[in-house]
Parts: sequence; C-alpha cells; structure tokens
Amino acid sequence: MPRVTVLMPTYNVAPWVEESIHSVLNQTYRDFELLVVDDASTDDTLDRVRSIDDPRIRIASFPNNVGLSENLNRGLDIIDTELVARMDGDDIAEPDWLETGIHVLDTHPEVGVCSFGFKFFGAKTSLVRFPEHHEDSKAQMLFGCTVIVPVFRRAVMADNHLRYSTEAFPAEDYMMWSNVYPLTQIYNVQRTLFHYRTHPTQISTSRSEAQIVKSNEVRLKMLHWLNPDFTDEEKRYFLDVFVPCKINSKGDVTKLKDFAQLLIDRNTHGNYSNEALQQKFKFHISYGVLEYVERTYFPHRYTPFACLRLLASGLYLSLPVKNRRKILLKCLLFYQSQSDCKRL
Repeated sequence: MPRVTVLMPTYNVAPWVEESIHSVLNQTYRDFELLVVDDASTDDTLDRVRSIDDPRIRIASFPNNVGLSENLNRGLDIIDTELVARMDGDDIAEPDWLETGIHVLDTHPEVGVCSFGFKFFGAKTSLVRFPEHHEDSKAQMLFGCTVIVPVFRRAVMADNHLRYSTEAFPAEDYMMWSNVYPLTQIYNVQRTLFHYRTHPTQISTSRSEAQIVKSNEVRLKMLHWLNPDFTDEEKRYFLDVFVPCKINSKGDVTKLKDFAQLLIDRNTHGNYSNEALQQKFKFHISYGVLEYVERTYFPHRYTPFACLRLLASGLYLSLPVKNRRKILLKCLLFYQSQSDCKRL
C-alpha cells in the first residue's frame, strides 16, 4: 500500500485533466497513488484519464452526478492510506509539492495539515501566500479560507468524522478547514508549489455570488468561535463593512479600528491569539486605507499638493509602511519631472 493518496475529483475537465495528472505523476516523491473520482462527466474526461498508462492511477467513476462535496466524500470513503493530498483536475502541481508537504508532516508531528502558496494562471494571474503559522492563519480565517491543495493526515478527518458539507457548496473547502482548525495545527509553506487555473467554467467563477453567501456563513461561524454573543447589527457590520474593509471617509477608518478593538476585547474564550488578531486587523485596515487614499487623493497623478492634503488628513500613518515610502517617492519624482519641464 502506498503512503499517500492524491485525491483528484473530476467533472468535465477534459481539456486540462491530462496536464494535471502528469504534474502528479512527475512528483519527486514516489510512494503514492492517484485516485481520480469522476462525478459522471459528460465530456471525454474519463477517456483521457484512461489513456494514461500508469499503475499508480486508480479510477472511481459513478453514473450519478452528486456535486463536488459528495464526490470528495466518495473519494475519502475509498482512501485508506496514512496521508491524503487534494487537488483538482484542472490545476498543476510543482514537482516537489508532495515531497515538501510530507517533509513538514514528518518533521512536525503537531501539524495535521500542510498547505501551500499558489499562483493563479489563465483568466487572471497573481501570487497568493497565506500566513505561515497556525495562529496567524487562524486569524485570517475570519476573512477567508487559508488552506489550498493540502497534504494532510487522514486520521484528522476520519477520527473526527469530518465530511465535506453539501450545504456549504461552493465554499465546501472553507467550511471543512474551519472545522479542522480547532483540532490540529495547520502550516502554510511559503513557496509557490501549485498553479491554480482560472477559466469561465470553474465553480469559483460560475458560482461566485453563491460562494460569497456560503463563505459568509463560515465567516460568521469563525466569529461565533471568537465570541457567541455578537448582536445581529455587529454581525452585519462585520460581514458588510469590516471584512470587505469599506472606506468612504476618514471617519470610516476610525470605525473600523474601533470594531477591530471590539473583536479583540471580545476574544474572552482564548480561541484566537490576541497578538495574531491585532496584526491581522492592522494589516487588513491599512490596505483598505491604501485603496481609499489612492482613489481619493491620487486618482490621476501623485502630485505634491495631493501629498500635502494626505499628510494633513492624518491618514498617512495608517498606510502600510512600504506604501508610505512609495507614495512620497512618486510625488517627489512627479515634482522633479515638472521642474525639469519648466527648465526646458
């Protein structure tokens, strides 16, 4: 029996599934099987999977479509290896994805789940890093899921009877890992070891509105874990203003900072680290301020006059440190260019 099962649920991913499978077969870590669980695809996904001749591939296909959450559960019911790695049939793993994750689990017995940095490619491109350590990552779970393509100990789910929730779809991963955080340590590798494909037919694109609704349910669950006694009005402010960091005036910044302090003060059960909450909230608000400042003071150019207005507003010190310097530099460069033009 191999030590690891790579769980790959598939549904109508024919254009990409072969590339995804080969990225698994080419892993530097070799002691694994690849379990492809097909959810009654109507294209030639299964034919393409079967065309790849490798004894490490195991296929489970079903005649009835049950959706991603239940398809994942069908895969977990089949798996009996010590470790599980999870990826989709349209994404690409770096060759040392498994090796890196397994090394973390082997050298840190307190860690039950290892996640990774990733890069979007396709319809959009960007790099994503989640906080490295457990408490920081848990604080960020108040805003969104911090676990992707994980390698994890199967016992974490099996011993605690955890299942992917159909009701949480299409935020089933967010719900699952919100249930795991109280049970084991989660570690995020600070390297890009995965490439997450974006295209119009994927769930996160086609079901984006539903994903927001279901993600908000998980956010409220994480808020309840911080303290169960928030009022309905406080919950609405948390979801509608604090999480998206909506700022339309200097007064909004003060309200956001006051609410952040309220959350820290309400952390009386100790389910979160106050230090981690404080750092996360400061980071979150500072980048909200940055977006507001650029939209309000520098909509077209970084002029010295606009910079003086910003300094007079008192918002300058609420910006991320690195962006304070960038704004000053851009204003100085603009001033220098104008001076050069006048001399000419």
